[in-house]
Amino acid sequence: MKNLSIKELNYINDILSWELLAAKKSFQYASQERQSPHHQVFYDAAAVHQRNYMAVLDYLNQVNSAQGGTH
Repeated sequence: MKNLSIKELNYINDILSWELLAAKKSFQYASQERQSPHHQVFYDAAAVHQRNYMAVLDYLNQVNSAQGGTH
């Protein structure tokens, strides 16, 4: 596995930021819409963004391990 460039790392950092923000906002909206039919939609969206965030983070951990980095 080749080393990631600074540009690639910055892009991945942006992706992590976007996913984290989307998850937080979706969880916030879900908590505000408890009695609404939209509650489940927001909760599901939050879960998707949280899974995406974790998938990117897992990828970075794999790259780090493959390159001999430490956590």
